[in-house]
Amino acid sequence: MSEKISIRLFDGFEIRRGDTQILKNLSNTRKTKLFVAYLLVNRDRPITHQELFELLWSGEDYANPATALRTLLYRFRSMIDNEGADALAGAIISHRGTYQWNGELDVSIDALDFHALAEAGLDPTISASRRKEYLAKAVDMYSGPLLPDFSSEPWLIAKSASYRDIYIEAVMAYIDILKMDNQPAKIVQVCEKALELAGTSELIELEAQIARLSIADPDASVKDSVIAYYNEVRELSVKLQDEADRMQAELQVDVMEQQAYLCDYATFKDLYNVQRRIQSRSKATIFLGLVYVRFDESEKSDPL
Repeated sequence: MSEKISIRLFDGFEIRRGDTQILKNLSNTRKTKLFVAYLLVNRDRPITHQELFELLWSGEDYANPATALRTLLYRFRSMIDNEGADALAGAIISHRGTYQWNGELDVSIDALDFHALAEAGLDPTISASRRKEYLAKAVDMYSGPLLPDFSSEPWLIAKSASYRDIYIEAVMAYIDILKMDNQPAKIVQVCEKALELAGTSELIELEAQIARLSIADPDASVKDSVIAYYNEVRELSVKLQDEADRMQAELQVDVMEQQAYLCDYATFKDLYNVQRRIQSRSKATIFLGLVYVRFDESEKSDPL
């Protein structure tokens, strides 16, 4: 029986067969590695040749983009054949004008497994013991940001942030269960790892401090004031998130209306400067049109 293929996307990009790393040469060819990684992260949809070409060769001229993409696919398949990684045969499906990662492939992908475990652990309809089991596995599986080698890629920023947010949510839910089970030492361990992997979080910092106080002196009166402060911070955090969601919903409605934006010159100047800064970072082409309208009161005419 062949060993299971697993793919790591958190804190790196690695393909393993059992305990052995395979396809190491993938790291020597950035475009091939990015090509495979992009298909993996977006495995739920077919990716057009145009989208892939803009990702991999933005600003470069090629007479035949389809040929360039086929070359990358050929390299990846050659690596698979050379190492006898039969489980990855057919990993990338080619349709007319698109490529897609084969979702039916029998491989384990850490980001996908993490998401499924976190989702199960956050389900309030199942027992606390089962939630604890799922959350413990999810929290343990998260080992860092998604594909850090490509952290500067604009398409990855939102996806990496989404996985981080799910991780923080899973950590907080896991801590709540650990508190019910009176496991302060485990809470401290979980919090310290979360702060190391996901950065500063006031809520997690407070949870760690409360747990440390419980370990040092379970009856310490100062613990109550810390808990009260924590509850206020957590309540404020929820209110701020609700307000942010409301503002985002309002902005989305405005975007959907697709109406012209009328403003005075000072506002236009501010918007122009913001767009210039965005353009300087993204190197995108921005087309600007300015219409000047003047009304002469001396010229009277019937209204239209």
